[in-house]
Order: sequence, then structure tokens, then C-alpha cells
Amino acid sequence: MVFGDVVYDPGGTCGPRLQSDYQLVVLGEGDARVDVDGRMVRIDAGQVGLFRPGRREFFRLSAGRKTHHTWCAVHPSLVNPALARACEAAPDVLAVTRRFEQLMELGLSLPLAAGESAPGLVESLGLATLQEYLFAAARSQAAARDEPDALRRALEWIGQDGHRPADLRSLAKEAGVSPAQLVKLFRNHLGTTPIRHLWESRTRRGAQLLRETGLTVGEVAFRCGFQTPFHFSRWVKELYGVSPRALRAKSWRR
Repeated sequence: MVFGDVVYDPGGTCGPRLQSDYQLVVLGEGDARVDVDGRMVRIDAGQVGLFRPGRREFFRLSAGRKTHHTWCAVHPSLVNPALARACEAAPDVLAVTRRFEQLMELGLSLPLAAGESAPGLVESLGLATLQEYLFAAARSQAAARDEPDALRRALEWIGQDGHRPADLRSLAKEAGVSPAQLVKLFRNHLGTTPIRHLWESRTRRGAQLLRETGLTVGEVAFRCGFQTPFHFSRWVKELYGVSPRALRAKSWRR
């Protein structure tokens, strides 16, 4: 497992080489054209490319300017079969997300000796970076395939932390469509209603707080946007079959 950083002069090259890891290559400046087993992959500034083990690669960097790239390499022994399949199915190149950027910054900030003194830390951070790439790929593919902009805006608002009051009209306003159109989008794409999805999402967030914090049921209810502890308790019982206190006790007894 390694994080790295390099600047190439104009016209720089790398390879040919046989890739031994799952490697994420991020272009901060310049561009790269990569021959991967005879197939051309282009990475521009602000993008990240995923390279899989066992492929022969040859990198040609920008001819007219310096190219700055960083990378994260994850050894195949750390990648389970499900993760390996997801890597094979993922796109070769994505735009860099803010979370991905932050993970790379953390990895690059580690001293070189961290791989020996704290190998678990470096490995976990590398795997998290690879998982973020796959998560961003899945989100991008879903949005391109079947997630209209209005639905995406509504889901992003629902997914935000906080305890703002919500009703169908205000949620539709956030999405930029009429309430009737928003209901139609949720039914067609998710098989549910906007308000039910909202309360289920807030209930799952509340259940997580019950399991992982010492907040009272009332405090959890308030932080997750429920009008009363009773309202929260009703939703917890509907989704989990037990009261909030019973859900916490069941988790804490493990």
C-alpha cells in the first residue's frame, strides 16, 4: 500500500510496465494518455483513473507542460472478490470528488514510515479511497441512467443532516417541481412516496444515533427532525418492530 506524488517535465513517459496493484492515478495538472493493453485511456486535470492488476501500461504525459499526478496503490491481497468485481465493472476515469480529494490528502500527509509503524492505518485509508472511487462511480452511473435532476435534488436534501421541518410542498420546492410531479417521480423510480422516504431516512439516522451514542430518545428525535419523541418511536417500531429503547438495548447487549 502506498500513496505518492510526482511531477513530470513536458513530454514525460512512464512504462511500459505490468500493473501489479489496483492503482488510482489523480491528475492535478497536465494530462495523461495511457495505453492499457492496446486500449487508450485519457486522464485530464481534475480526473482520476483506475488501473487494474495484470494489465500492461504505458503513460505518455502532456507534451506542452508539466504534469503533476498523485496516486494510491492497493495490493490485490487486500481486495476481496466482491470489491474486485466492482473494480472490473467501474469506469476507467471519473471526476475527482471532494471526499476522494480529502482521502488522498490524508494519505499523502502520512510519513513514509507509516507503512511500517502503522500498516493497518495505511491499508484502511487506501481501501477507503478505492471504495470512494467505486461509490462515486455508482452514483454517477445511477444519475445518468435513471435519476432525474429533480429526484436527485430531493434525495440530496433528504440525505442532509439536520432537523429542519419538512412537508411535501417544501420538499417539492427544493426539487424544483410541483408536489404532484415529485410524488410521481418517487413512485416511478423508488416505489414509494417522498414523505415516506423522508421519514424512513430520518428513522434510520435516528436508529444509528441510538446504537452509537448516549443521547436520550427525545434528543435523537429532535436531531433527526421528528416533531415529538412519540412520532419517532412510531416510525422506529414500524421499521424495526421494537421501541427505540429496546432497539438500543438489543444493540448494546452484543
